[in-house]
Amino acid sequence: MTFEEMQNIIEGMLAVQRELQESQLTLKESQLEFRASQEEFRASQEEFRAGQEEFRASQEAQKIVLDELIQRYGNLAEQSIRQKEILDRLIGYSLTNESEHLNLEEKLQALEARIKRFEERNQT
Repeated sequence: MTFEEMQNIIEGMLAVQRELQESQLTLKESQLEFRASQEEFRASQEEFRAGQEEFRASQEAQKIVLDELIQRYGNLAEQSIRQKEILDRLIGYSLTNESEHLNLEEKLQALEARIKRFEERNQT
């Protein structure tokens, strides 16, 4: 084997080694980029989870408020119906001239006292 043939073989081996090193360097860079993108993904997942938890807590708070409002409006509707019935009876008494048997002021005060007691019981 001549010197030139050996030199060509060595140059070929060096070229292969250089290509191998370049591909290893490229692979390392790709791995670093992949790890960085993984970390970004993990961070965004954590932010998403935190946002979900805040949303869940907000929904729970809104549900509690909504349940309370539904109960209050239900109580108001019941009171409104009772007051309408009382008003209808009073109008009926007035139309049938039985109003002299009723002391409207006393009845109204008693009714207001009953409503206050009912509201106090519902608030506790």
